[in-house]
Amino acid sequence: MPHRTEAPRRPKLSLRQEQCLRGALELKSAKEVARDLGISSHAVEKHFRIAREKFGVATTAEAARLYAASLTGTESPHSCPSDLKSLRRAGDDGTAEGGGGSGPSRRFGEVNGAQFLDQPLSPRQTLLTIAAVSLGSIVALLILVACAEGIRSLVGR
Repeated sequence: MPHRTEAPRRPKLSLRQEQCLRGALELKSAKEVARDLGISSHAVEKHFRIAREKFGVATTAEAARLYAASLTGTESPHSCPSDLKSLRRAGDDGTAEGGGGSGPSRRFGEVNGAQFLDQPLSPRQTLLTIAAVSLGSIVALLILVACAEGIRSLVGR
């Protein structure tokens, strides 16, 4: 008897949870989804969290991918293959994952070449972010001081 692939299990989601996951599939942020639905971003985050729990995954991107797979019966939420190059994941055995693979470590964001905000930063990215914010703060402070000096010189005349 031939092996039949079944569609992924689809947990019972509320209408709002489905709407929020559709927004995530469109690569929208929680704020953008909230604006589209006319609800707060905190409510969207709560819907994302509950959907993640129902799917038993750690990221909203993975929950959105599983939601799309449960609708289409495939691993990819798109009807045609991606033209993006295969991506390599850090720590893999050296093989690149293709756009149509169905490995358990594959994530929706990786398939589409996008990075989601709920993925942790590497230590290097964290340090670069801290350095950029610090430098930006120093520049902003210097501009503020220069403006204050200019206003003081105008008022002091």
